[in-house]
Amino acid sequence: MTKQKFLVQGLLLTAFSLFLRVTNIGYRAYLSSKIGAEGMGLYQLIFSVFMLAVTLSTSGISLAVTRMVTAAIAANRRETIRSVVTKCFLFCLTMSCTIAALLLIFSDFAAAKILGNVGAASSLRILALGLPFMSQCTCMKGYFLAVDESLSTSVSDAVEQVLTILSAVALFWTFAPQSIEAACFAAMLASTLGEAVSFLTGWSVYRRSLRRNTPKKVEPGRGVLHGMFHIAVPCTLSSAARSLLSTAENLLIPRELKRSGLDASGAMAAYGLLQGMAMPMLYFPSSFLSSFASLLIPKIAREFEQNHRRAVRHITERAVGAALQFGVFCAGVFFVFGGDWGAAFYRSEAAGGYLKILAPLVPLLYLDVVVDSLLKGLDEQFNSMKYNFADSLIRVLLILLLMRFSGMRAYIGILFFSSIFNAMISVRRLLKVADVRFRVLRRAVLPAGFALLSAILTRILLIGAALSGIPLVLLEAAVCGVFYLAMLTLFEAGCEKLVKTKNPAASEETAG
Repeated sequence: MTKQKFLVQGLLLTAFSLFLRVTNIGYRAYLSSKIGAEGMGLYQLIFSVFMLAVTLSTSGISLAVTRMVTAAIAANRRETIRSVVTKCFLFCLTMSCTIAALLLIFSDFAAAKILGNVGAASSLRILALGLPFMSQCTCMKGYFLAVDESLSTSVSDAVEQVLTILSAVALFWTFAPQSIEAACFAAMLASTLGEAVSFLTGWSVYRRSLRRNTPKKVEPGRGVLHGMFHIAVPCTLSSAARSLLSTAENLLIPRELKRSGLDASGAMAAYGLLQGMAMPMLYFPSSFLSSFASLLIPKIAREFEQNHRRAVRHITERAVGAALQFGVFCAGVFFVFGGDWGAAFYRSEAAGGYLKILAPLVPLLYLDVVVDSLLKGLDEQFNSMKYNFADSLIRVLLILLLMRFSGMRAYIGILFFSSIFNAMISVRRLLKVADVRFRVLRRAVLPAGFALLSAILTRILLIGAALSGIPLVLLEAAVCGVFYLAMLTLFEAGCEKLVKTKNPAASEETAG
C-alpha cells in the first residue's frame, strides 16, 4: 500500500468511524433519555455477558484471515485466497452456531444467576440469534483489510448502525415499553436486525471483491489449520480470558457498590453513568485513530515479513507518537470542558464529572489501540494476550479487595493503576521488538502541556459565548484544536531547525 493510498483510506475510514461513534453517542443519549441511568446499567450488563459469547465466536478470526490472505498475496498465490477464506468461514460459522445454541439454552440461568434479573433472558436470546451473522462479518473484515478494501467493512458497519438506530426508535415509538427489561429487549432486537442486514450487505460486496482480486482458477490453501492455531487461537484465548474477566468486572461493580453502602437502584445508576455514558464518550474521539490502527496491521506485517527493519521502526515511532499527541489533546479537552460534554449529550452533570476525572486516562487508552495493532502485525499476539490477561485479572482482584470500602472512588483508582500498568508492559515490548528509542519528552510531555494550555486559552476566549449544548462543545474542540496544532507545529519546526543545525545529514531521518 502506497503512502498516499494509506492516507486516503485512513481518512475515509476515519470519516466512517467518526460517523459510527457520533451516531452511537447519539443513540446512547436517546436510550438514556428513555430508560435512565439505571436502565443504561442493565443494558451495559446484558451486553457484557453477550460480549463474552461474541469473543468466543469471533475473536482472532479477523486477524488470522488478514495475516493468511496477506501472506498469499505477498507470495503471489492469489489462487488460494478463496480456499483460505472459505475454510475460515466454515470454522467461524461452526463456532458461532455452537455458542449461540449454548446462549439460548442457558439464557434463563444467566439472567437469573449472573445478571440477577430474570427479565433479561429474552434480551440474551434475541442477541444469540445475531452471533452467526457477526462471525461471518468478522471473516469478511479480515479479508477486506488484507486486500486494501477496508471501506467495504465500513459501509456495512454504517448500514448496520443506521438500521439499528431506526429500528430501536420505531420499536420505542410503536410499543412504548414500560419496564427497563422491555426497553432493553427492544434495543437488543434492533441490534440483531442490524447485524443481519450488515451481513447481507457485506456478503454482496465480498463476492464482487473476490472476482476482482482472485483468478478463476482455485487451489486449496495449505496450512490454514496451522495458521488458525498459531494466530487465531492465542487471540481467542486472550480475548476470551479477558472478556470473561471483563464480564466478571462489570458484574462485580454494582455488587461491590451495594456493599459500599448504595442501594440496588443507586448502584446500577452509578454503574450506568460510568460504563454506559462516560466511558463511551472518552473513547469517542479514538475513531480518528482506530481506522489507521486497523490499516497498520497488514502494513507492518508485510514490512516485518520482508525483514524491512528500518520501515518497521519508522512506522512504529510515527504511530506511537501520533497516538500520544492526539490522546493528550483529547485529555485536555475532556479535563477542561468535560462538564459541557456531559450536559450536551446526556444532560447529566455527573457524567460530565466523570469525564473530567478520567481525562488523564485518555492518552493511555488511545495508545493501547495503536500498540495492540502494531503488536499483532509483528506476530506478538501471544505476548499481547499475556499482557491483557494480566491487566484484567489484576483489575478484578482489586475490585474485590477495595471497592467495598471506598465504592466508586476505589474503582476510579483501579482504572488509573490498570491503564498505567498495561501501557508500561505493552509499550516496552513493542519498542523492544521494533527496536525503537522513543522520545517521551518530545512526543508526550510537551504536547500534554500544549494541550492543557490550548484548552485554558479556549475557555478564556469563549467566556460568554452565546452557545450551548452540542454546538458549544464542537466550537470548543475546534478552537482548542487550532491552538494546539499551532503550538505543535511551531515546536516541531523548532526541533527540525535545531537538528539541521547540529547534524544536517540526519535531519531528514530525525524529522520522521
